[in-house]
Amino acid sequence: MKVVLDMDPGIDDAMALLLTLNNSRLEILAVTTVSGNVNVDKATLNALKIIEAAGGRCGQAPVYRGAGRPLNKRRHPVYSEDIHGRNGLGNVDPSPRLRAKEEKTSAVDKLVELLSSHKKKEISIVATGPLTNIAMLLQREPSAAKKLNQLYIMGGIYDNGLTKGNVTKHAEFNFFCDPEAAKIVIDNAERKGLSIIASGLDITSTSACAIRNDELGMICSIRSKIADIACKILQYPLRNYSFFNLHDVFALFSLLYPEIFRTQRCRVRVYTSGRHRGKCVVSYGNGNVQVNRQVNSVRFNKYLLDGLA
Repeated sequence: MKVVLDMDPGIDDAMALLLTLNNSRLEILAVTTVSGNVNVDKATLNALKIIEAAGGRCGQAPVYRGAGRPLNKRRHPVYSEDIHGRNGLGNVDPSPRLRAKEEKTSAVDKLVELLSSHKKKEISIVATGPLTNIAMLLQREPSAAKKLNQLYIMGGIYDNGLTKGNVTKHAEFNFFCDPEAAKIVIDNAERKGLSIIASGLDITSTSACAIRNDELGMICSIRSKIADIACKILQYPLRNYSFFNLHDVFALFSLLYPEIFRTQRCRVRVYTSGRHRGKCVVSYGNGNVQVNRQVNSVRFNKYLLDGLA
């Protein structure tokens, strides 16, 4: 499977990247970075460091710098370094003597190039940060909506207020950071035929899939290069909190293991301003987005450990 990872590493993004690097089913065409958990400079550096530390497939995961600000230039970037540490990776440096460099091509330019040089429906994108790069792609190349196979996103909340947001009571972080981008992407599903599979905060906060000290101990005991990196960066959030949700891994596992999810097709609208900024309004039954509503937590946890081994 040919895949692009669009991300803002970030501890849970780093986990998704590690799992992708360690999966022979996936061919990573590009890692594109975006401002989110940390600024785009740190996000790009973190992607490079994770890939180099993982070894083996470094040349197969080129990194392209993306958007450093939201689409609406009047908005200030929002970061989450209180959760992810000053450097975004739990203040761990997985590759102190970094040799790899980012590519000179911009993220959106590379996405356009990839879609034009591959067959229709050959490429999927797993987007685990704010959707700025994806919205810019769709604005620049409207045909991208039908050229993509699937867009797997982590973002939004889809249970109409039952789950409290992690920025405001209404909004999940990625959609709050760039609500205009989220709206453009979601609207493209309805108007342009973009196929979206969404994992929102309502499912990614599933308690049985969270990392606690017992799960961290199991990860640290695997003794693989990939698991060793995960072990180190996961220690930071668990020193500060009793658990840590691997939000972004849900988007990746939607691609790899769709059978562990129960999905529902929905019509989604995204608020872009006011106190409801980033909020999703959802009607169920049919519509523009396929939303993950339930997950088999036993199999999720098994695939996580297997994927790090």
